Amino acid sequence: MSDAPTSQPIRIDAGGWGLSWVADDDGRLHQLGLGPEGHTVPLEVGAQWYPLAFPTLDGTDPFRPPALQITHADGTLTTRLALTAVERDDDPSGSHVVVRTTDERFDLTVEHHFRSHPDSGVLEQWAEVFHVEDGPVTLLAHDTLALFLMVPDDAELVQFGGAGWADEWRWSTDPLTIGTTVLGSLGGVQPHLQRSPCLLLSPAGPFGGPDGAVAQDEGEVIGLSVAWGGNSHLTLDVKPRAELDAPRELRLRAGANALGAPYRLDPGVRMVLPTVAWTWSTTGRDGVTEAFHRWSRDRVLRDPDRLRPLVVNNWEATFFDFDESRIVGLIDRAADLGADVFLLDDGWFGTTHPRDDDTQGLGDWDHDVRKLPGGLAPLADAAAARGIRFGIWVEPEMVNPLSELHEAHPEWELRDGREPRLHRHQLHLDPLQPDVRDFEVGVVDRTLASAPSTSYVKWDANRPITDPGSRALPTDRQANVWFDHVGATWDVMARVAEGHPDVELMLCASGGGRVDHGTLRWFHEFWTSDNTDPVTRVRMQWACSHFFPGAVMAAHVTRWGERPLPFACAVALSGRFGIDLDLGAVSAEEDAVLRRAVAWARRTQDVVQRGVVRRYVSPVEGPDRSRAAWSVHGDDGRVAVFAFQLDEPATSAPTLRVRGLDPAASYEVRATDLDGFDETSTATGAELTDGIAWPLDAPLTARLWELTPTDPA
Repeated sequence: MSDAPTSQPIRIDAGGWGLSWVADDDGRLHQLGLGPEGHTVPLEVGAQWYPLAFPTLDGTDPFRPPALQITHADGTLTTRLALTAVERDDDPSGSHVVVRTTDERFDLTVEHHFRSHPDSGVLEQWAEVFHVEDGPVTLLAHDTLALFLMVPDDAELVQFGGAGWADEWRWSTDPLTIGTTVLGSLGGVQPHLQRSPCLLLSPAGPFGGPDGAVAQDEGEVIGLSVAWGGNSHLTLDVKPRAELDAPRELRLRAGANALGAPYRLDPGVRMVLPTVAWTWSTTGRDGVTEAFHRWSRDRVLRDPDRLRPLVVNNWEATFFDFDESRIVGLIDRAADLGADVFLLDDGWFGTTHPRDDDTQGLGDWDHDVRKLPGGLAPLADAAAARGIRFGIWVEPEMVNPLSELHEAHPEWELRDGREPRLHRHQLHLDPLQPDVRDFEVGVVDRTLASAPSTSYVKWDANRPITDPGSRALPTDRQANVWFDHVGATWDVMARVAEGHPDVELMLCASGGGRVDHGTLRWFHEFWTSDNTDPVTRVRMQWACSHFFPGAVMAAHVTRWGERPLPFACAVALSGRFGIDLDLGAVSAEEDAVLRRAVAWARRTQDVVQRGVVRRYVSPVEGPDRSRAAWSVHGDDGRVAVFAFQLDEPATSAPTLRVRGLDPAASYEVRATDLDGFDETSTATGAELTDGIAWPLDAPLTARLWELTPTDPA
């Protein structure tokens, strides 16, 4: 349905909140309303008095960075867009609204797309740019959205970024400072090692209370995720108060990171900018979490109703040093323990340049006959004979210079005119070349064909882009590589997913370098981080779970940190549980702990992977960060509760008040520490809401509860 341009507001109902735009007499779009009632606010004064909805470089506000900055084919630097059409398509699952604008002088169009999902309250927003000018135009800035908010002085944001590898999802609560703050990530392939493309924002005041505690289920919180598999940015531009008692002006922009990479767009070519998914919760961070989990399951995840498997990986047990006998022995142990999948990691391939370490062989995807004389098929058959599935590791986008592939196709490198730098002894293949994309798809096709029962693939990417440039692009389009490589890589991933619909895919990039809602569309789960120290993982998974459900957060038990095994298992059980230990070397006591953990996973994995998360004790904020606790609630009334003592406590023990229970129902309460303590009792929902006494007093301990309604009222 298409409507003619009008001065009537354009209203987007996102499910409990929304936004409104309105055009002034010149057709320029202004933001009329935003927030819980943003889609219903009336137009009280002329449209021109409201803030611009999507500022361009047009002379209106020369003192703030624009959301869109274009150099036109004739060299004109300004862009002035006017509303030309509004299209709305409504169906039971939501609405798709397209707001079309055109430059008043040039044949250039910018479309703003909004797709609502009322069941979750998450709004997807993206923009598309196309033109038929006399020559190419250059986009110097190309944001997806540019929200305008009035915020108090004490408004805060939460960002998630660390020092890089093994430091993903580091929680940081920061004030909104005057000026422009750019939360950006670079590197192309692994940008999320630096900074997650997600944020939380308190538009009405601070997250915490006067005692430093944070109410997880109260207050207004904006949650936002840039669904993009490359460089992204979240930019907060804050102006000081116009008057002493006035709030601050905040312009929040988000999208692909265009810093230093002007994009040359040819006539007739449509540039689709990244989707930004966001929500406005009035029930605190728990509301953001529930919204993003529902939306992710409905709109993002492959096979959202499929339970993710219990995976045993050989990496920590063998690294590159293994043979067929060693792997079959580990498969035996994995099957005996009750795993679903045995995953063979790096080191299984290489002919002329065998993969005995990470210096060679990458790109040569024929099995190493010294280690595996019969290839992968005997391993897959061994797994099937023992009642479990077989999985394999690949890194199809990369190549070692010491490889037959590089010797045959040095022109396949992603590189500029200089000698490329090595990173982890490897180079990046150029996905903008069609032959390279065909090769990368073929890596997975041939690997799976060599062992047809293989049903799980770990897809890794262990280096960033350091030498941007492509032989597939003309000399004046080289900067386009930063944007275009994402679409080219997604094309490879989409072809693999379509060609192997029954194969589960894990997304990995030096750990959590590609954890975004855009790339996740072709995968079933991701490797949250190479850092598997359970103390760190509690904090990582607490942060990550605000945007991603437990089904996709792979969490494995390892020796990292040398923590007690019961504690490490309990932490891993709060995500998609897996094991990465030398199962042939565990003691009898450790074997018993692992078996208890596997049994607990079997009883609760449907709740943990699909349930609604409610948070109680934060390990990243407040006066005492030595503890963590949360619960996950299944559709059938069952609840899994997690409590962790990470360090020596700095404050008195809290009371764990479990929310969301039926107060009149009776619950079987089964508590365990996976280390011999296993106790069952009964309690009413009202009693559990009144509180469970904190049971832990020693660091590196955990307590897990299973709550099962016995007479749901």
